[in-house]
Amino acid sequence: MLTIHTSNAQGQLVLGPDLSHNAIVSLINPTTAEVDRIANALNVPHDFFNSALDPNERPRIEKNQDNLLIILNVPVPVQQADLAKEVPYRTLPIGIIHAPDHVIIVAKEEVPLLADLLAGKQGAFHSHMKTRLSLLLFKAIAESYHDHLGHINAEVGRLQKKLKTSYQNKELFSLINLNKSLVYFSTSLSAMAILYRRLMDGRDVKIHADEQKRLEAIANDIAQTAALTEMRRESLSNLMDAYAAIIHNNLNSVLKVLTTLAIIMVIPTMIGSIFSMNVALPYEEEWISTVVISIAMVALSAGLLVLFYKKKYLRM
Repeated sequence: MLTIHTSNAQGQLVLGPDLSHNAIVSLINPTTAEVDRIANALNVPHDFFNSALDPNERPRIEKNQDNLLIILNVPVPVQQADLAKEVPYRTLPIGIIHAPDHVIIVAKEEVPLLADLLAGKQGAFHSHMKTRLSLLLFKAIAESYHDHLGHINAEVGRLQKKLKTSYQNKELFSLINLNKSLVYFSTSLSAMAILYRRLMDGRDVKIHADEQKRLEAIANDIAQTAALTEMRRESLSNLMDAYAAIIHNNLNSVLKVLTTLAIIMVIPTMIGSIFSMNVALPYEEEWISTVVISIAMVALSAGLLVLFYKKKYLRM
């Protein structure tokens, strides 16, 4: 979908039908015709659009004579994902292209933070302020990573409570998928931290002093988030190892109880089998023998039950 925004006389961002001077062009999951129209009209290489729409693209900067492409990765949740079977969060590339008189935003999917950015929820700007718009996008992405890391932490906490008494691998697979999400986040954040440091040099984009401070703060925030994500990823890996051992121990406890009960049941079964054979046994015709043998079977079973309980073989 192609949308074009320009600032009116009151400084408000409004939708416009044409590519007027200093417009913001938004291409969300664009058609080939829409990409061709913008690329030809603004003399932007098609490769810039193809890179921004590639789901495997990592954060980087590419520059030609007149245009600058900045690719960022934004965290997005996987809709209706089964946590035990699918990765719940992934990253999506967003391209922001600085053309001589326009800014182009390109994404394969609709991302809420882009709509919030153009609605002015991240801060006020005019359509000609390419650098400020980029910084506001950087800030929105940094906040989005913070929010998603909070969701992952809450999910890990919920799974930890379940794992303490679990005998199945479902919760463990859920932790593995959360760990994969952290790997995606960590890879993207580390690349973006490098990208921001390059932008701070001022070789690719002219940055004013106040914007330089803002970019430095965002770069520090991203670097800290990258370090925090990596720390949580390693912590989650250790947790998975520990909980795999807990599940193994829980399963062993169940097997121990079942084995103990089987041993207790073996004694009366064996006695009953002996007296069921077609072989003559002493006192087998006497009614009292049945009573005595039954009492002996119950006493033996009860004795074994007490013995194994004291030995803690019947406790989980």
